[in-house]
Amino acid sequence: MKQNILSGCTVEYEEDMPKNPIRGVNKTSIDRPEPEPFRRTSPLDEIPDNFVERMMAGAGKGGGVKKPERKTIPEGFAVSIAYNKGGYQLVPKEDV
Repeated sequence: MKQNILSGCTVEYEEDMPKNPIRGVNKTSIDRPEPEPFRRTSPLDEIPDNFVERMMAGAGKGGGVKKPERKTIPEGFAVSIAYNKGGYQLVPKEDV
């Protein structure tokens, strides 16, 4: 089958060649089909996938990302880094 690409330029494709079924050193063995890989079944395979239902259930409850509530700092205190702890703590403003 010839196909024209441009004027004066053609492409001719080869016919699909069948796979050679003869293998091995003596060229006498026949290529056997690959066996189906073994797949162990699990009880978890029986659980239905209801991803869309779970996502739609959350959509009626706001469906957005939860925003952290704003904490109020008591009068006379300040937020400081907790020494050697990696968190925050409230300390009296006199100690800052």
